[in-house]
Amino acid sequence: MGSRAYPLPVAPGRWQCYFALSRLRVCLCPPPPAPSSDAAPSAAALPRWRPPPAGSVKINVDGAFLPSAHLGAIGVLARDSSDAVLGGFTRPVPALGPTSAVEASALLAGLEYATTRGWASTLVESDATVLINKLHRPSPDLSLLDGLLTSSRDLLAASRGRLRVGFDPRSANSATHTLASRACQSNNVISITLICPELLSRIVLDDLSSSF
Repeated sequence: MGSRAYPLPVAPGRWQCYFALSRLRVCLCPPPPAPSSDAAPSAAALPRWRPPPAGSVKINVDGAFLPSAHLGAIGVLARDSSDAVLGGFTRPVPALGPTSAVEASALLAGLEYATTRGWASTLVESDATVLINKLHRPSPDLSLLDGLLTSSRDLLAASRGRLRVGFDPRSANSATHTLASRACQSNNVISITLICPELLSRIVLDDLSSSF
């Protein structure tokens, strides 16, 4: 049995004063503020990373860009339905265009990575809304961005449905975003195999602990 809680001892002549103070304390406590419809959602309410269906793979991609240093980096991270890391990498990329070009480089790298692995069903997700829209609704031009997107469309077409591209909000793409940001700052290449580096292990565990 659990232990019982007893009130603090109070002298018999002071019970009335004790209860009067208790009632006064309750009356003086302001009511909790009503929730505001304009309040920003809490971290717990934001969408988090979710594993793909059984038998398929999810690859999250992201790009980071330091305009002052003209440096860019991409992150690619593949996981399966059991949350296991299947592989991935981070690497610097030339920052020759707008930020969207770095994001497009990450998307293309994710599709190329999936193609070399030969998985039967792979969903590649990015948090770049404009980029995903441009991918699915092409308006050809001569920009670097369009060249990257054209290469991505070619890989999608050649996969015969094995590859798909979707959108995931930043809150559900935090692990890959962190990897890309660290690679951009360090200008280093990190190759991820079935044995995760300690840094990646911490990032992925944080991602998983926030998704339940």
